[in-house]
Amino acid sequence: MTHHMRRFGIVATALATLLAGSTALAGSHDEGGDEQVEFKDARLKIETNDTDGDAGVQVFLDSDPWQWIEITDPNGRRLLRSAVRGSFGLQGGTELFMESGEPSFAEVPFAEFLARFPEGEYRFRGEGNDDEEFFGTATLTHDIPAGPLLVGPHEGGPLVDPNNAVVSWQPVAPPNGSPIIGYQVIVVLGDTGLTALPKITLDVMMPPTATSLTVPPGFLRRDTLYEWEVLSIEAGGNQTLSSSFFRTAP
Repeated sequence: MTHHMRRFGIVATALATLLAGSTALAGSHDEGGDEQVEFKDARLKIETNDTDGDAGVQVFLDSDPWQWIEITDPNGRRLLRSAVRGSFGLQGGTELFMESGEPSFAEVPFAEFLARFPEGEYRFRGEGNDDEEFFGTATLTHDIPAGPLLVGPHEGGPLVDPNNAVVSWQPVAPPNGSPIIGYQVIVVLGDTGLTALPKITLDVMMPPTATSLTVPPGFLRRDTLYEWEVLSIEAGGNQTLSSSFFRTAP
């Protein structure tokens, strides 16, 4: 299962361009106006997949309409620049969600991945439709929680009553003393056959004391395979997921 449906529930309003260097997009607005406006939201976090053995970085920002935005790392190196053009340019961008690729740890060992995204303050900046200058920061840490141990149900186990389904997991210890602030529980029907609605997803945020979730009656279909996962989320925003499958009874 791809992980995009999990990340904040936001669809990007413009195409984001990853840059290895500091070359700006041709024809972009490089000079902002005098007004300084802070982004409404600016976040950067690491997501680790304990089941698949991979990791990636996620970015989210929100603001009034912008013409371009960019992010630089603690060393001042530009990591991302996104600009809108044509009809999108007339409208301006507002929210933006993007995640990096997720190479396996066999491809990119976790230590090498963390070295690519050092701890520290990441700077967000941009230019608005009215020439205002947007700014913001996000602090990235390497406090990575463990993936929750999934208690059940599991693929190959007993069939699940669709009207009495409960998924459960074991709690996760705070990484480096950073508190676990919640668990995100997701149950997904991965192929509806509908282009406009390719997946049906139950997505619930649970408090850090929770170890189970009752699936609302009526959500699950009979005789259907579902994927489910639980993400442990620490105070800095980093999260780690574990996933499994179950099948409902006929």
